[in-house]
Amino acid sequence: HAAVAAECRAVRERAGIMDLSAFGKIDVSGPDAMAFLDRMVANRLPRGNGGIVLTHMLNELGTIEAEVTVARLSEDTFLCHTTSGGSDRVHAWMEEWLQTEWWDLKVYTANVTEQYAQIAVVGPKARMVLESLEGIDVSRETLPFMGFAEGRLAGIPARVHRISFSGELSFEIAVPAGRGMEFWNACLEAGAEHGIQPYGTEALHVMRAEKGFIMIGDETDGTVTPHDLNMSWAVSKKKDDFIGKRAMERDFLTAPDRKQLVGLETLDPQEVLPDGAHAVEGAPRPDGIASMIGHVTSTYYSPTLERSIAMALIKGGSDRMGQVLRFPVEGGKVIEARVVDPVFLDPEGERQNV
Repeated sequence: HAAVAAECRAVRERAGIMDLSAFGKIDVSGPDAMAFLDRMVANRLPRGNGGIVLTHMLNELGTIEAEVTVARLSEDTFLCHTTSGGSDRVHAWMEEWLQTEWWDLKVYTANVTEQYAQIAVVGPKARMVLESLEGIDVSRETLPFMGFAEGRLAGIPARVHRISFSGELSFEIAVPAGRGMEFWNACLEAGAEHGIQPYGTEALHVMRAEKGFIMIGDETDGTVTPHDLNMSWAVSKKKDDFIGKRAMERDFLTAPDRKQLVGLETLDPQEVLPDGAHAVEGAPRPDGIASMIGHVTSTYYSPTLERSIAMALIKGGSDRMGQVLRFPVEGGKVIEARVVDPVFLDPEGERQNV
């Protein structure tokens, strides 16, 4: 716990560095690449080269299959970033549709995850670290949030993405796999004067939860739509069609009492809810069990906020702000937590936009 807290503080206050090489990277190329991806994802793709969008791949039932960030490298080439464990599955999903449904499209997909090392340099001093390496201009004016630039850093061919999964100023740099260690060491050397520190996945999870960012497999379970996660902004209203579009319009997927993502603050700030704990309401039934209205999806102690935080999927959650919910746990104990917005830190996004 002390190590995680120290890593979180380093990223929030100075600079952190993390190896993201396992994150999935899928190249989608060809004259029909744009048309193909437009059908595969819910959000609109970047209309100009150099842009990045966050989007979801849905299945035929209208629920989330994967979360993807798509960078448009050129007129007919896109790079799709997926979760570390999702690259093979997402690539197979693309190929299934390409080979069995849209075989007439001129598109080629390739899983290039192992071709690139990807290093995240994150925190208020992250830009200073990269500027010390010389090469690509990473100024706010030249490289805005959700954009990317290609060139060299520390003499190494690189592509720098302005993407943030921590809510801080963040750069994810892809370099040839064989030069990953070289780039990592160059960043550590350049960042020494700025107090740079490596951080791991547990610290990353704490920080993404502080920002209300979802994790596939935690906040999603095969029944969840983007609307349930307060991410309707990531579903295009301008596209004629995409996988899952019509399914999402079914009555039971638009019902107001669906489980929706909320934040939770325990009434005792030092008490951390168990992962998966059930929220209950009403008097117990004859069998002694109260009605279950949802469950905790992610739960942590936040060293930044100095209190416990959690996210949960709760029936009609969007209309329950301020309510105190009960969570029975082991030993007959009941933990009480207040429903709040799932974005606990920097709701305006100022930190990532500096």
